[in-house]
Amino acid sequence: MTKLERVKKRPEYLAIAATGRKWVTPAFILQASPGESDAAPRAGFTVSKKVGKAVERNRARRRIKEAARLMLAAHGSPGWAYVFIGRQAAISYDFEKMQADMRWALAKLAAGADLSSGGRPPRGAKPHGGEKPNRPGKGK
Repeated sequence: MTKLERVKKRPEYLAIAATGRKWVTPAFILQASPGESDAAPRAGFTVSKKVGKAVERNRARRRIKEAARLMLAAHGSPGWAYVFIGRQAAISYDFEKMQADMRWALAKLAAGADLSSGGRPPRGAKPHGGEKPNRPGKGK
């Protein structure tokens, strides 16, 4: 049984979230922070109270932890740090499907797929250089 290297301190969690690299699946959200070392990948786990009471949160966290333990050794990038945020579906999601989603998310994050320029603008970004968008029906 392999032991995961862990992310434990709040500043580490915040630093990983600040990189903006994430991948969303039905059972979890995976945030990642690239690293330069050859150390084993590190993982942190969190499940908010939105998911349910303590019993449901613990069940979701345990299932995600076990899937990560099995997947990170083979599919995680060396030196990287990952944070898994459990979602409601993690409580009853098919375990093999969760592992497949995790494998897919790890591969996509390593390839930089989350950093594409397409899609929505970042939060707080002003459309077209800060000008107000031209809306029909609102004459000037």
